[in-house]
This record gives sequence, C-alpha cells and structure tokens, in this order.
Amino acid sequence: MWIGLTILFFLISIFTSVLVYYSLRRITQYEEFIIEIQQVIKFSSDKMKLVDAKGHYESDDETGFFFEQLKQIQLSLDGIFEEEKIDGKK
Repeated sequence: MWIGLTILFFLISIFTSVLVYYSLRRITQYEEFIIEIQQVIKFSSDKMKLVDAKGHYESDDETGFFFEQLKQIQLSLDGIFEEEKIDGKK
C-alpha cells in the first residue's frame, strides 16, 4: 500500500513539475513579446516627438489624437513591468 501511494505521489510530482516548467517558459515568451512591443512603441513615440519638435502636429485635433493614444499605450506598457536597476542604473 505504501509503495502504491509513493508511486502515485512521485507521478503527480513529475507531472506538476513538467506542467510548471512549461507554464513558466510560456509566460517568459509572452513577457519578452510585450517588452518588444513596448520598445517599438517607445521608439515610435521618440521619433514622432523628434519630427514634431514645435508641437504643431501634437496640438492638432486629428494628429493629436494619435499622439495621445500612443502616449497612453506607452504608459500602460510601462506600468506592466518594473524596471530593473543594475548597479544603480536603469
């Protein structure tokens, strides 16, 4: 009887360990994908601000909407992950 329970516990442990491993691997892939999207949006925001140095496009109703939405997306993505500090630097 004890041997049967030990074997059952061992099989359940192996199954859950494999399940956790693959789940964490998938989560890491999703995190990396979201970080890539965040970097693309940050790059786009920086380039748009560079083009619109005087603020004419950003203050316009039609293009200003796009600027504002891009800024909101960037803020949302910034709130998802904490920035890692290495040696006191970002």
